[in-house]
Amino acid sequence: MSKTEKLHILIAETSPVLAAGLAQCLRRMPGMQTEIREVKSPADLTDCMKAQTPNLVVVNPTFGGMFNPAGFREEFNIYDFKIVAIEVGKLNRQAAALYDDVISVIDDMETITSKIKKLCTPDSDTPEEKDTLSQREKEIISLVVKGMTNQEIADKLFLSIHTVITHRRNIARKLEIHSATGLTIYAIVNKIVDITDIKL
Repeated sequence: MSKTEKLHILIAETSPVLAAGLAQCLRRMPGMQTEIREVKSPADLTDCMKAQTPNLVVVNPTFGGMFNPAGFREEFNIYDFKIVAIEVGKLNRQAAALYDDVISVIDDMETITSKIKKLCTPDSDTPEEKDTLSQREKEIISLVVKGMTNQEIADKLFLSIHTVITHRRNIARKLEIHSATGLTIYAIVNKIVDITDIKL
């Protein structure tokens, strides 16, 4: 991220005091320009995500009941932003592992800045990683080459048909494969499916 590029951050926290304090802290990070929005409810967070994909979502793990980082990314089918947990009490290791990093309310400015810079430095994401298929995309490829329709895939995976179509577009873009035959060959070569599973 260049010095002139703004870092777009969403803070998902129901406590106005905690959200405001964290926003002040993030605005003062040296060498970084930030645009910060505070959201108080899951509906507000959804609206913000639809309006503009942030670079960073800083969220209380109890936001909206129990926040699910993987499910949140999948809901919007966007994977190129980071999710950081706000640690108010002690966050267990298993819960912390679901996030890209954890910021504690007792962290000093230097620690917070270091964590944010590390997460938002482009060098940490190689182009190959950006084009890597997600587990869900591999699952969809497997079902496509087995002859299932978009509606059948949506029903099987409990997704909307719109989400399935979006996944398929992303798969085609990442792999630059636009035919069922090409996708089938890719799936076999990369061991996503076994040749015996394919309808001929």
